Amino acid sequence: MRKTFVCGLCILWIGTLGSWAQVIDQPVARVKLTKLEIITQKQLMKHVELLEQQTRQPVSLEGRKKVLDLKIGEILINQAAARDNFRVTDAEVAESIESYKRSMGAPISDAQFRLLVQNQLNMSWDEFIANMRQRMIQEKYILEKKRSLFAAIPEATEEQIRDIYNAHATDFTNPLLVRFNHIFIDTRNLSEPEKAAALKRAEEALKELRSNAFKDVALKYSDDTGSKYRGGDFGYLARNDTQRETILGKGFFEAVFSLQLNQTSGIIHSNIGYHIVQVTERRDPKLLGLDDPIFPGSTVTVRQRIKDLVRVQNQQITFQKALTELVEELRKQAEITIYEQNLNW
Repeated sequence: MRKTFVCGLCILWIGTLGSWAQVIDQPVARVKLTKLEIITQKQLMKHVELLEQQTRQPVSLEGRKKVLDLKIGEILINQAAARDNFRVTDAEVAESIESYKRSMGAPISDAQFRLLVQNQLNMSWDEFIANMRQRMIQEKYILEKKRSLFAAIPEATEEQIRDIYNAHATDFTNPLLVRFNHIFIDTRNLSEPEKAAALKRAEEALKELRSNAFKDVALKYSDDTGSKYRGGDFGYLARNDTQRETILGKGFFEAVFSLQLNQTSGIIHSNIGYHIVQVTERRDPKLLGLDDPIFPGSTVTVRQRIKDLVRVQNQQITFQKALTELVEELRKQAEITIYEQNLNW
């Protein structure tokens, strides 16, 4: 590896440019394994600012160097994976998204998940998919190149599972839950006249409920294709589900959880539209045992969840070790120039 620190006279030369130096996006590193890529000061600043927002602390010069090292490592992994023809199919990306949605515990629709991505990750759906695809390619490359490390990851023992449960038993609880049927009239991306028409549809549906079964009215009026063919069954909603509260709104949560068993609401306005809700089940908070499902209707028990958490923790430790080893190997093959003076701003 050729590694160069550029400093000295070039700093004096840049200083003579006066105000021009303020507008030039200066390089902080040049990286080449299979092709030249330049990391600019502005690009690094964005990563540093994000880290400062997350930690709520300023990042020191040494911290900036560590962030730069991570970015260099990412570029090397990307170039090596492309060189060795690692790919991820659309089907693999879709399955990864479904797996992530299942890991959230409570069911979530495609529309709700997309809104969650937009609100919490602050990126478009296309950006999210592109980012996920690249991360999956990186992961596939690392897993393949360091296969022997991952083959030796230990599973949690029964003793470990019980020790973790006993130490964190109060963390394994179901909060207050309601299950309900709903009729949903979507108002996203509608003009004001269209929203008025949507409200009129909701009023018509509410009127028809006086003389028709809920499942029939849901089938006729609801825009939620995931539930309208199941009688409008939304599934369970947890009182502390902050992700869904972000999507639907605090007012929706308060209205739904104020309903009694078998009670049907009037028209409830959420962040995404109009709802008519019929509560079919209420469950009080409950401390869970090792063999209880983590959520009503789930096939995953507390025991399995603890086992999965231990496996993930061990995988993360192994993954970090594999990543460190692989980046060091790629650094020896690459040409890397670091402009250390440009890390000061």
